[in-house]
Amino acid sequence: MKQDLISLSEQFPGLTVTVSLEDLLTAGRKLGEELIDGIARERETVPVLPAPAEELLTKEETCRKLGVSGTTLWRWAQNGYLSPVKVGVQIRYRLSDIASLISRKGGAL
Repeated sequence: MKQDLISLSEQFPGLTVTVSLEDLLTAGRKLGEELIDGIARERETVPVLPAPAEELLTKEETCRKLGVSGTTLWRWAQNGYLSPVKVGVQIRYRLSDIASLISRKGGAL
């Protein structure tokens, strides 16, 4: 009758088992391979969804949302307070950056 190590340890808590180093290394390698194969199979079954696109606002939309002038946005960009994103030749502001700035000041979007 074949028993696994867990059931043996439950039935005989003080049991001592002698294993050769070669057998121990083989068992460790086999366990590692089984874990890697299992992870690979899980990855195959989980669909990879594209990251949602970051919403970008124009300078005018950002000014309205924050209640500031275009000059203030320019000054903030110079100071690194709120950095714009260049999309081609257009300047845009990340909604997440705007929300973060508002929340740091104790407000909410």
